[in-house]
Amino acid sequence: MAQKHTQRASSHPWIDTVWQTVCLEDGVYRATPDGSWDLILSVAPDGEPTIFLSGQAAEPVDVPYVAGEHSVVISFAAHVYLSTESEVRTGATIRLLPVQGEHFNLDGTDLPLPTFANAEDLIDRMIRAGLLKSDDLVARAFSERPKAASKRSVQQHFKRTTGITMKDFQMIRRAQEAVRRLKSGEAPAAVAADLGFSDQPHMIKSIKNIMGHLPSDLELVHKLWAPGSKSRPAPVK
Repeated sequence: MAQKHTQRASSHPWIDTVWQTVCLEDGVYRATPDGSWDLILSVAPDGEPTIFLSGQAAEPVDVPYVAGEHSVVISFAAHVYLSTESEVRTGATIRLLPVQGEHFNLDGTDLPLPTFANAEDLIDRMIRAGLLKSDDLVARAFSERPKAASKRSVQQHFKRTTGITMKDFQMIRRAQEAVRRLKSGEAPAAVAADLGFSDQPHMIKSIKNIMGHLPSDLELVHKLWAPGSKSRPAPVK
């Protein structure tokens, strides 16, 4: 195994998942869409930190890495956005942030470098500084009591907040859930039927198109939506 991945769920309503990765040898990692944008700390083998914001991905992106590199990733819930940017970052675009010692600067605010353990405290500091905001209409769209609004209004809020359509988000999360369940050993036909795919070939095609992998190589997919996350997959209509 070229990398060791660890993930944990979070009780914080603005965090989907927290990740850490240790690279054991040189290689290329295929980062797959998961319905989140991320704050990422990457530490080179010589200890030099780089921190950046990554956009909401709609297709896989190949990322090279080297032995000894390690990283921490905070994946945000769908309703969270950066208030200091006028447009949502999507695709493979990133924004590098300045680092000084054990801190980084985001739009004039100094913050501690993220760790696997301090994600919740860091996000609370970002919220208090006014850097992060939440769209309540998007947040409630995934709850059992969605906020009263027209379908068009929800879709507009969703696109403005996440950078992708609600349908695309649902398709990404459904493909993610299919991969997670297939990796756990569930029967493909049962997974396809339970998640609303028309049939097993339809599920395979969706996984291939969105995740860039076939069911035969799903062991290469690591950054999966966590079952306890705040933005659950919904039926695709």
